[in-house]
Amino acid sequence: MQDIGNYYVINHVVMFTGLTDRTIRNYISSGILQGEKINGLWHFTPEQVEEFVRHPAVRPSILAKNNGIVYDFLLDDKKKSPEICLILDTPNVEKKEVAEYFCDCICNGEFSKIQFSFDGVMENARVILKGDADDVLKLVNEK
Repeated sequence: MQDIGNYYVINHVVMFTGLTDRTIRNYISSGILQGEKINGLWHFTPEQVEEFVRHPAVRPSILAKNNGIVYDFLLDDKKKSPEICLILDTPNVEKKEVAEYFCDCICNGEFSKIQFSFDGVMENARVILKGDADDVLKLVNEK
C-alpha cells in the first residue's frame, strides 16, 4: 500500500467496499464518512473506515456489492477461460493485515485484473476474489 502512515485514502475505501469513487465522495459530503483532507487528498483512519462500513446507511450497499461479485460469477456461463470465485474467511488473523495484503497485491502487482471485496465487519474478515483461476490461486497461495 502506498506510504501514507496510518491512513487510508479514497482508493483504499473504494477497494474495501466495492463502492464507486463518486459514492464514497457523496458519503464524505453527507458526513457519513469522516476524514481529513491533507495536501488535497482525503485521508481516513482505520477507525473512521470501520465506523463507515458499519453505518446502517452504508452496510446494505457494501453487502450488495459483495454478493454481486458472486452472483455475476454464477450467472456468467460463457466464460472464455478458467475463472474462479473464492470466498476466504480468515479466523485468528488481524483484519487490517488481511485487507492491506490483498489491497497491496492487487493495486501494485500482477493481480490487477482480480476483482476483490473485503468485509471486516464480521467476526472473521471475509475476502472475495474473482478472476483468472491461476491468478487467484497464486495470490492466495503467496500469503
